[in-house]
Amino acid sequence: MLENYSRICLLINRYESENIPKGSIGYIIETYDDGAYEVEFSDLNGITIGLLAVRESEIQPAPLSTSKKPTPKYDSIVPESLSPVLG
Repeated sequence: MLENYSRICLLINRYESENIPKGSIGYIIETYDDGAYEVEFSDLNGITIGLLAVRESEIQPAPLSTSKKPTPKYDSIVPESLSPVLG
């Protein structure tokens, strides 16, 4: 089970019509008793694209890069709703 505020990557194209394609990065903002997660997806400017309830089989953890190489822009993006929590 993943924890709230975990950074994840979407594994499926089911939500492409909502501008959230496979590979989108989001953050878990709620964990439901039935095993589903509410995930907030944002653009590269940190603006929310959408909120989705997804199953664990539809996502995978996407930790921030720890390499010394330059990281992608999205590594520094934190959705607006998580800013107070993550600093």
